[in-house]
Amino acid sequence: MFKQRLIEALTIVVLIGLSVTGGYIGYFVTKFLLAIPVIGVIVKVVVSIVVVFAVAVIIGGSAVRIRDAYREHKRVQKDVEEEAQ
Repeated sequence: MFKQRLIEALTIVVLIGLSVTGGYIGYFVTKFLLAIPVIGVIVKVVVSIVVVFAVAVIIGGSAVRIRDAYREHKRVQKDVEEEAQ
């Protein structure tokens, strides 16, 4: 039992170490690539396009939810009016 817990603990430590190492490597590679003017411009343009589309999806989703809520409200209102008559 002790041996199994020791192996699990070491595995967690190794995974955390690999995650941190991967983060540092990714940071430095990205920093290096962004230092090259052409690649930096391309990355900035792609990131800008992705952000614009993400915002558009969020706004579109909100608009659809508002429309659906309004239709549901109108349907319930119509049902209440029919029952009142």
